[in-house]
Amino acid sequence: MSRLIFKTHPSGIRTTALSALAEVLVGLLLVTVVGSLPTVASATEIATGVMLGPRFKPDRFYMRMGGRWEETYSHRVYRTKARGRLMILWLPNALFEDEWLIERDFDPDENTDRVIASLDVYNAYGVGAIGVSLQGGVPGYRLEVNGINRNGMANAGKESGSLVSAFKPDGSLKESWLGRLERLLLETDRRGMVVCLAYFGRGQDEIFESPRAIVAAARNMTDWLIEKDFRNVVIDVAPGWDLEAQNWDHGSFIPEYIAHVLEDVRERFHDAAFALPIGASSGGNMAYPDSLAQLCDVILVQGNGVSPDQKRVRLRELRSNLRPVWMIEDDNGAEPTLATLSRETASANALFANGAGWGFRPLARAHLFPFDYRPGSTSELTNEVSPTERDRAYFKAVLEHIATLVLKKPPHKQQKKR
Repeated sequence: MSRLIFKTHPSGIRTTALSALAEVLVGLLLVTVVGSLPTVASATEIATGVMLGPRFKPDRFYMRMGGRWEETYSHRVYRTKARGRLMILWLPNALFEDEWLIERDFDPDENTDRVIASLDVYNAYGVGAIGVSLQGGVPGYRLEVNGINRNGMANAGKESGSLVSAFKPDGSLKESWLGRLERLLLETDRRGMVVCLAYFGRGQDEIFESPRAIVAAARNMTDWLIEKDFRNVVIDVAPGWDLEAQNWDHGSFIPEYIAHVLEDVRERFHDAAFALPIGASSGGNMAYPDSLAQLCDVILVQGNGVSPDQKRVRLRELRSNLRPVWMIEDDNGAEPTLATLSRETASANALFANGAGWGFRPLARAHLFPFDYRPGSTSELTNEVSPTERDRAYFKAVLEHIATLVLKKPPHKQQKKR
């Protein structure tokens, strides 16, 4: 199969973001770890070695910011072992808007703003990417927690279900979602961060009027990214595409025709000045057919419920496809305890030591409406604080572990020396 060839953008930066970048250059304050993280003075581009050609390592991520392609985490503040990997936080509800929700007020723009407000913290701990969904994630509606007794699925209907989708039934795009996405992409771009953008979700694919509309939606979204010249995106066509067919609607179109959808998305870049990495993340069993892996630029997986030893075995098998392996979402226990944290960090270590990137799914922040994206001020897990503060402390502890893997001088270790 022929590979895409990157063309050099005439200006080296995103023309549609010139005014925003000018403002950044005037007022940008650098995030400090020891010295400074890399200065972002031009558009952030992401690619994989297999996309760039034989001079590049096929199983690594590469980035450039107006200059030459370099492995991710190549700046002097990062550990050498981190090169070519990418650490991610899975925040599927960063663009969330439920059109059927009437029980409580919710401001979708403010929700996205809260994610943006946390980006510098994530970046300071070595997190290079966030994952978001155009059809949301589990909203965490619970009568006893937030007063909402709704199913998070569209097939439950307007009275008791949820309508969370950037797409209309015919596959066209909703302007309100595009506005939030554009703002988020610009803010991650100027920080040198990447967004893993999930197109479709099992809880909302039934909103489409036909499989043809699903294909149209994938084309429309990809064309929008090309038109806006956003190059800091990895496309995840359908997270959990291989889960039980009954979880997908339209005659199991997504599981059965995932390769077709992937190739259709790739086709949109043939006449573009750039290309984005394309993949489709598997479910928690980390199963991935070699035939599909060879169609992808990156092998996206989820690791929910899989032991570190099982992950190591699967990683060895997946890496034989000579593509980056990126675990965009992991979940190693629901309770923020030291035992759960031990499993979490062991999972991160297993991925990192075997050449893959790792993704953490913050529990309460990802699943309990109205969502909280902030880590705590401390990483100490004690029973003397509220459940919310304990969960934030757990989040902080995971961030500190990511920093230990990625950065030469993690910020929390600097603080202890002072």
